[in-house]
Amino acid sequence: MSGRGASTYIGIAVMGGVVGAIVGLLVAPGPGNETRRRIARHSIEDQERLLRLAEMGSDSDLLGDDTDLPASA
Repeated sequence: MSGRGASTYIGIAVMGGVVGAIVGLLVAPGPGNETRRRIARHSIEDQERLLRLAEMGSDSDLLGDDTDLPASA
C-alpha cells in the first residue's frame, strides 16, 4: 500500500471518529454523569433482581427429593 493510500484510510478513520462522536453527543439521552448514575442504578437493581430470582430458585425444589444427580466425570 502506498503512503497516499494509507493516509486516505487514516483520514477516513479520523472523519468516522469525528462524525461518530458528534452523532453520539446529539442523540445522548442526558449528560454523562446522569447517564453513568442511571446505568449504575439499573445495574444494582438488576443485580438485586437476579439475587432474588436465585434465592427463589434455591428455595423451590426444582429437581424433587427422589432425583439423583449423575456423578461428574
